[in-house]
Amino acid sequence: MDIQQHILDVAEDLFNQHGFNVVGVDLIRDEAKVSKTTLYRRFGDKLGLVEAVLHRRHERFEQMLDEVISAHDSPKDKISAILDWHFNWFGSPQFKGCMFMHAQSEFKCTQQKPSEIAVDHKAWLLSLFIRALGENQVNVQEYAEMLLTFFEGMIVRAEFGCILHDKAFYRSACLKLLPLK
Repeated sequence: MDIQQHILDVAEDLFNQHGFNVVGVDLIRDEAKVSKTTLYRRFGDKLGLVEAVLHRRHERFEQMLDEVISAHDSPKDKISAILDWHFNWFGSPQFKGCMFMHAQSEFKCTQQKPSEIAVDHKAWLLSLFIRALGENQVNVQEYAEMLLTFFEGMIVRAEFGCILHDKAFYRSACLKLLPLK
């Protein structure tokens, strides 16, 4: 395995589990079984590592969710597929909430790059909903914003363990937000 990818895997897991500010370079070094010199040579500093983790995670989510919507034709099917993807994510052992929400929470007052990456990720997610609904749809921006807010709320509810028990309710509520008859 490539050492840089290994470090990113370890750091992503630790940041996901414990948060960005709690996890220090020493813990990442120890868990990755690399030297601090290797970490600093590859990423510059901890902030550079946080940025690399968030960029890679965004790219992975973008690829997966783009594949999800491209496999369907109708807006309803695309949104249902995004919903299923989220349910699968919520049920995975790696789900600890949204790292982008956490990054925004931990870095927004510092005006550092992780906050900007988080904002860009959410803007991309809004654009995903716009594409899923159809860019020519009347009031598409408003409907996409409602869907984004709904999904963000589901992510928070899932982080508190309150969502997997009633998928049918969330599916019904989500589909009611669509501009379709």
